[in-house]
Amino acid sequence: MAGPMRGMRGVPAQKAPKGTTKRLLKLLLSDYKKQLIVVAVCLILSAVSGSVGGIFMKNLYEEIELALVDFAAGWSGVITCIALMATTYLINVTATLIYTQIMARVTQGFLKKTREKMFNKMQTLPIRYFDTHTHGNIMSYYTNDIDVLRMLISQTIPALCSSVITLSVVFGTMISFSLWLTLVVLFGVFLMLTVTKKVGGGSAKYFLKMQRSVGKLEGYIEESMSGEKVIKVFNHEDEAIADFDKVNEDWFENAYQAHKYANTLMPILNNIGNMLYVLLAFVGGALLIWFNGREWNLSISSLFTTGSITNVLTIPVVISFLNMARQFSGQVSQVSNQINAIAMAQAGAARIFTILDEQPEVDEGYVTLVNATYDENGNLTECDNRTGIWAWKHPHKEDGTITYTLLRGDIVLEEVDFGYVPEKIVLHDISLYARPGQKVAFVGATGAGKTTITNLINRFYDIADGKVRYDGININKIKKADLRRSLGIVLQDTNLFTGTVMENIR
Repeated sequence: MAGPMRGMRGVPAQKAPKGTTKRLLKLLLSDYKKQLIVVAVCLILSAVSGSVGGIFMKNLYEEIELALVDFAAGWSGVITCIALMATTYLINVTATLIYTQIMARVTQGFLKKTREKMFNKMQTLPIRYFDTHTHGNIMSYYTNDIDVLRMLISQTIPALCSSVITLSVVFGTMISFSLWLTLVVLFGVFLMLTVTKKVGGGSAKYFLKMQRSVGKLEGYIEESMSGEKVIKVFNHEDEAIADFDKVNEDWFENAYQAHKYANTLMPILNNIGNMLYVLLAFVGGALLIWFNGREWNLSISSLFTTGSITNVLTIPVVISFLNMARQFSGQVSQVSNQINAIAMAQAGAARIFTILDEQPEVDEGYVTLVNATYDENGNLTECDNRTGIWAWKHPHKEDGTITYTLLRGDIVLEEVDFGYVPEKIVLHDISLYARPGQKVAFVGATGAGKTTITNLINRFYDIADGKVRYDGININKIKKADLRRSLGIVLQDTNLFTGTVMENIR
């Protein structure tokens, strides 16, 4: 038959549309708003309780110093600090356990609903869509693209939110201890963000290409497996291998480029964090020597406790600051690393939204197929019982009347033009007919248009010009479901669905 052009299959957009992540989060919130509120509360508790260690460490060091002078008073303070730390970390563990369990259910529930939406939408799409997209590429929506969404919802989003909260708490703690040391940390963060922008931007575009290459590869494999007999009959193995190598090479190149950038990012950020730690220790030690017990340290907390923004920089402050700096740089690295996961998820979500946004098959027909019987005057009338007589119920919009036409199977094509794509007409000025009870055979070479004509009668495709009449009625006026219910068709390809032979026949 004259099929659609291969070049049309699986042609992707060049980049993920803007607002993809926002749309995804909006859908997630609309389905699981209450659960996500609980998750948000637990995330805040978990992040805050896990990031206040610097405060406890400072207080603990100060109490230990006091214990060296007054053991009784200092020891009591040490026990209190340890008890508070234990309570805080217990809250951290409990909150983390709760939100991870909820997110597991939310993630799988959301993916289940997304798969249902995709499958339900797929049932409304015209045959043209499946003829212009490889089956393997469509299957990739349900596997690879759904899997990257799972990673985004279950891992990336919680980790990103936790990191942002932790960064906020740690930053607030640092500026409350020492503005001078905070400036050193901000210098290191600036370097991290600069590197992330350079490297992360490169990985994002290749992750998008990689996700689409996977769909192309799966589509090619699916087609090759379905047509393996044809490949062998025509000794096409070498050409098939060459085509596969080309698709596989494209996937390899995109995956290599994406992971090359992604795998480079974390080691660089970790080393910047280590350099920041050393620099901070050096600056902290230098400030301790330079200040020499003088109130030259700038501290926000001192402003609230003593009314003055200056206080004495102490060793416990520097030590706890080193721990917070390591934690801060680690969270910045964590946020930067999530860029790769977000890029992959955007690619997957964009592909999923592509199929969800496809225009469904349009049906403007209003003529329906009904059970009919003859009244005492010999006129066709509609009835509720199955009589074995079928008629077309044709409402006339002009005068509001309804006429019934007996289903006989009279098919007429009048000067029909058709092309799978508008710029390439494959059938031109075709006129033919098949009267009720008449047997008609289409004979011709492959690609002559034999199956195409049967597709037009079933309205799998709409014609460009001309008319197709069924029992004298333009098939454009007949509802597609009723039109196809009135016809019997045996396709060239045999498709058996899961179940018994009887279930397949029904």
